[in-house]
Order: sequence, then structure tokens, then C-alpha cells
Amino acid sequence: MFAFKTSIEKLCKFTFNLTNLDTIFIDSSLNVLFEYGHTQIPEILKPYFRKLDELLNLQDFNSDEDVFMHLTPYMTNFVSVKVCQNNKYLGSIIVGPYLTEEPNKLMIESIISENKLSISLKDAIEQYYLSLPLISTYKAKIIAESLSYNALNIEFMEMHNVSIRNIKHSFQTESPILRDFIKQNTEKSTDTIKKIYKNENDFLHAVEIGDIEKLEEIFQESSLINHDLQARVPNDPLRAGKNLAFVLNTLLRKAAEKGGLHPVDIHNMSGKYAVQIEQTTTIKQLSKLLNKMPLDYCKAVKKLSLRNYNYLTKKAIEYIRKNIDIELSLETISKAINVNPYVLSRQFKKETEYNITEYINIQRINEAVYIMENKDISITDIAYMVGFNDINYFSKVFKKFKKMTPSEYRKNLK
Repeated sequence: MFAFKTSIEKLCKFTFNLTNLDTIFIDSSLNVLFEYGHTQIPEILKPYFRKLDELLNLQDFNSDEDVFMHLTPYMTNFVSVKVCQNNKYLGSIIVGPYLTEEPNKLMIESIISENKLSISLKDAIEQYYLSLPLISTYKAKIIAESLSYNALNIEFMEMHNVSIRNIKHSFQTESPILRDFIKQNTEKSTDTIKKIYKNENDFLHAVEIGDIEKLEEIFQESSLINHDLQARVPNDPLRAGKNLAFVLNTLLRKAAEKGGLHPVDIHNMSGKYAVQIEQTTTIKQLSKLLNKMPLDYCKAVKKLSLRNYNYLTKKAIEYIRKNIDIELSLETISKAINVNPYVLSRQFKKETEYNITEYINIQRINEAVYIMENKDISITDIAYMVGFNDINYFSKVFKKFKKMTPSEYRKNLK
């Protein structure tokens, strides 16, 4: 094994624990020797995301620079620091992935468009990016400089061990928490919880049936965020709010499940919000998120619920949604779900009031409208992204459902 193995491993572990960013060491033969972290690329995305050494071009280690700040085609960021011994390259310590701007739908759509990815991967990509750490460019540079100084002194680290001594100090709290204070706040919390969950059944039922008007009516009568609840944990009101948010996310998940929302849609939505809840840093951010969550679940149930469809129609709709960007027809769908085309056509029309082709086009146009807000993506690219191979046919179908051409629609966007 090469020199400084122990010190390099220590430095990787130190960097990971200090920054909470994934940290790995790749040697000069492009082998991963040490790896610390918790960020995992979803299995569905692995075939599309290149290997790290290829992505960062680590084969080019003869340059004079000690540190590299990488921005990948997927808009993820990495720091790589060279480790050398007597000017001989041993490998690179890599920190990341991380983001320097908050992921949004425009970013996700640009990633899909520029990397020629399938639009059906949108939810998986969004969930993955929401799980990535978000740090400033300034902090990334500080991490890079600090790591570089340590890498340059790797020989010193190998020769010296840091001695640590624990010292325990005793002191008397000047303002001890009184029992009456605890009792008072416990009673307040109980009253607040009762108030918050007073309309719980009506609230969850509105989500279950996708009744947006009823949900907004309940919002006006009582707020989901009541700041008295924060008194339960006087020293950490944000943590108390996050705990409430996680409970709410679980309740909404179950309500959406009862409402017939597909398990994949539920999983993506609840996973997305679990990450966003934990990433909030202020009460204001959390309050905004708590008021947004129920409406998004309710809208999803109203738009995507398969509750009232029979098995065949459900399977067909699920297949269409997952493969909206590829060639679809009654024949291909029937073959994929193993059903007679005539039986499927009749049943689908009976339940949805659309034939298969009309339904496919509606879903594609809805997806196109969603993407169209990103003005960096051309209308031609959008057409191909949602499964149209002919821009003229796309324009014709778009005008049929939206009463204007794609160009006119985009001009009217604010």
C-alpha cells in the first residue's frame, strides 16, 4: 500500500465530519480507497450519471493547480484536492456533490434537456437534488483551501499524533427552569395541539377527495402553524416545528393513499417534503412549507388519483405517465400491460371519456405547459422531450387543447 495511507484516511474522515459533505479518496489508478458519506444516487438514475472519475476528468493530474472546483453538466459541484509525495501524484480527495443554488423546476428541466435525459426521470431527479447539501460558493472555497493546506502537510500528519485532553467544568445555573414554567408550557402545548387537530378529520378528508376549496376553507378557519407550540421546546422552536411538519407529512401521505394517489407519486412527494423540512433554517421558511404541503397533496390527488378507475384503466394510465416521452399507441400499451387492444380501448373510453390517443396528447401537452415556463428550453426541444417527433403536429395538438399556438402561449407567460 502507498505512503501516507493512514493520514489520508484520517483527513477524509475529518473532512466529512467537519463539512457533512461526502468525501472520498481516489488513487492514481482511479480506485476508490476511502469513502465517507450518505448521498446515494437513486438506482433509476445510475445508468444516466457518469462515473465520478470520468465526470471530473481525474485522469488529468499533471496540471500545476492543487485544488479544482468542479461544476458538472448535471449542475452538481465537487472539490478535488491533489495529494502528492515528492511531486509524485498519489490521488485526489474529492468532496461533494453539493449545490450552490437551491434546486427548482427550471434547473431540473435544464438538466433533463441539456443532458438528453428522459422526462419520465423528472421526479427522481428532483428528489435526488433536494437531498443534496446546499452551501455558498464562499464556503466551498474555504473548504477547498483548508483541505489543500492539510493535503500539502500530509507528511507532517503522518509523523505527528494530536493529543486531546478532556476537561470538565462545573457551574451553577443562574436561572434554573422552574417546575411551574414547565407545567404552564405543557398545558399550553396540550391546548395548542387540540386546537391544531380539531378539524383533522375534515382536513384530511378534503385531501383524500382532492377538494381544494374545502381545504382552503379550513385554512381560513384555523392555521396549521401556531407559534405557541414552539414553547414546548423553548431552546429549539425550529426543531419543534420540524417535528410537527414530519407528522403532518405522514398524515398527508396516508390521506393521499386513501384518495387513490399512485404509490410512486406518494413516495416522491413525501420524500421530497421530508428533505425540504429538514433543510429549513428559519420558522418563516417552515411556516411557508407547512401551508404549501397540504395544498400540493390535495392538488395531486385531484389531478392524478386513480381511485375511480378499474384495474385495466389504472394500468394503462400508469404506463402512459411513466413513458410519456416514448412512442405510445393503443397497440404498444396493450402489449405492455398484456390486454386485448379492443377491450382496453372500450374500457378506457368508458371510464375517462377519452380515447387512448386523446389521453396521451392531453398528458403530453400538460407536461409541455409545465416545462414551457423555462424559457431557456426551445419549443422544439420541449416537443421532443414530451414525446412528439414532429414539431408541426405538436403545434397542432397544442392549439387544439390550449386554443393558441405554443409560441403564443409562451408570450403570454409572465
